[in-house]
Amino acid sequence: MLAACGGAVDAWERIVDRHLPMVNRIARSYGLPRQDREDAVQTVWLRLNHHLPRLRSPHRLGAWLRRVTRDVCGRQREKLWNPLPIDPDHLTTHADPTSHVEDDYLRKEREAELHRAIDALDPTDRRVAHHYLDDSPGLSPLSHRTTANERRHLFRRLRRTLAAPNRPKGVRDP
Repeated sequence: MLAACGGAVDAWERIVDRHLPMVNRIARSYGLPRQDREDAVQTVWLRLNHHLPRLRSPHRLGAWLRRVTRDVCGRQREKLWNPLPIDPDHLTTHADPTSHVEDDYLRKEREAELHRAIDALDPTDRRVAHHYLDDSPGLSPLSHRTTANERRHLFRRLRRTLAAPNRPKGVRDP
């Protein structure tokens, strides 16, 4: 835990690897939609990153994560169940008619880049990536025991692929 406070990426990844299944299990128990559940889990890790230097007992980290996960998921569920009313007239008077065109274009560009990165993956990773991109019921389900690990490793590979400059395979930097 001290190494993670000092910025050691490996130490942080060990903490996440050890506690992610528990955090995901608690988040799933709240019955949130997938996107809201992922937002809640991400918030838990952000809070841990913020509070990690102040945690004094490494053996109590699991209990701290359970409490924070329940708190975050409970708040997320309250937001879903108690939406704030919005006056429809207010939406139409303040809407920018040109912003959606630019947003759509940028979204399509990001999606195209993501699909190019996914196409560069091996077939197993490609199947997992398509599972998370497409929520259609026709997809074969992933094992609930390996989904979190597969997804974490897949996202790491995708980040590396997206961060790498576009060049043909086999070409190295001088």
